[in-house]
Amino acid sequence: MRSSRRLLFLLLLLIPCINACSPASAIKVIKHNIQVSEFTADVAQSSATVEGQARNTLLWPVDECRLCVTFYDYEGKSLGTYSNSLKRLEPGQVWNFRVALNGSDAWKVARYDISMCK
Repeated sequence: MRSSRRLLFLLLLLIPCINACSPASAIKVIKHNIQVSEFTADVAQSSATVEGQARNTLLWPVDECRLCVTFYDYEGKSLGTYSNSLKRLEPGQVWNFRVALNGSDAWKVARYDISMCK
């Protein structure tokens, strides 16, 4: 009986650590959109910015949240992966995130994928 209580106690201590160490299942992106802009100065530049919201679906805080956005052109070629991070996301808290690709090729963005970085 005593050993089963001890085991239960240890498991309860480890559950938050397991989710904090792998927040991919804990963080749910609830909305997002993209804006692509092209502008010229001395050198042609463009920007593709993804803005959205993500929520912690757990009953405890998640530490070190990092969200990645991979941008793709019309041929499916990756233009790069960029990220935004947050130190701590409380239970039920909504995170307003923003991830941008800036440069001469950003106008080529046709689609993007959002994921939790590893």
